[in-house]
Amino acid sequence: MSDNINTSLIKSSPGLLKLLHQNNTTLDVFRREMLALSCLVAGTSHQHLQESEPEMIYHTVFDLKREPKNEFDDKAVAIYFRDNKIGYIPQEKNEVIANLMDAGKKFSAKLISKEWKGDWLKIVVEIFLND
Repeated sequence: MSDNINTSLIKSSPGLLKLLHQNNTTLDVFRREMLALSCLVAGTSHQHLQESEPEMIYHTVFDLKREPKNEFDDKAVAIYFRDNKIGYIPQEKNEVIANLMDAGKKFSAKLISKEWKGDWLKIVVEIFLND
């Protein structure tokens, strides 16, 4: 075989190979978010969102927290912007996500759209499984 022929299966650069062989980097090519649900956020009319709304921009990431002792819904999943509750996954759509969260799965939400309807902020999110 000639010395000028590349016999590797995958073309790679020496710089990339050096980076991958160092222990100070992580390459997790299989980790990704999986879309679980798109929904309107329920209960935003009960929250005071006037101050935080301008900071919520397209694809803002929201945290999800289970509320198993919620007096209205034992499968409640609250949606938080920073430390402020903005609402909930609607009750008719929360059971599977609540059960998965109870089993240790992690979820987050991303803002897709928002619009003031009088003093009610209509928020649409996509819910992602993060593990």
